[in-house]
Amino acid sequence: MNKSQSIKLLESEGWTKADAMRALEVIDFSTNPDEITIRRAISPFAGSELIKRQRLQAAQKGLVTKKTKEIELKEQEYAAKIDQVKKYPKQEREKYEAEIQSLSQRHNILEVELKTIYSQNQNLTEVNEQLKKDNKSLKNLVDQIKLKLAMNTKEILKYEDSEIRKAVITFFKWTLG
Repeated sequence: MNKSQSIKLLESEGWTKADAMRALEVIDFSTNPDEITIRRAISPFAGSELIKRQRLQAAQKGLVTKKTKEIELKEQEYAAKIDQVKKYPKQEREKYEAEIQSLSQRHNILEVELKTIYSQNQNLTEVNEQLKKDNKSLKNLVDQIKLKLAMNTKEILKYEDSEIRKAVITFFKWTLG
């Protein structure tokens, strides 16, 4: 019987493959042992050794179960934290969207005010230009009046009467500023 056949035999009797391989380590398979030789060689492992191994294996399974539960608990905690982290940007985004909407409304109001001010500025600029033209026309008219007055005063000053001359000179000085 070879090693793989021996392992299959022991597995059929309820052994684990790992236990069967450990028990068969002491056998020299180059001599092609029979079933009785194999059973004698594994007999020390079948009694208290096998029970001890099974207890250790059960203890390890208990530890594995405990660790698995801990891992599942951690996974649940992490999933909850991930959900919380995912919600946080959504809350922040909603907060900023409200702020952006408020700023957008304020922007629209300021834009309307700016257009109104710009329109008023245009009107004032046009009125200012018209006032400048009117002022220039008035200045030209005043200058023409002053010139005409100066010319008439010069004509009057040619006369001899000194009282009239003094009054005209005073009037002329007063009109010229």
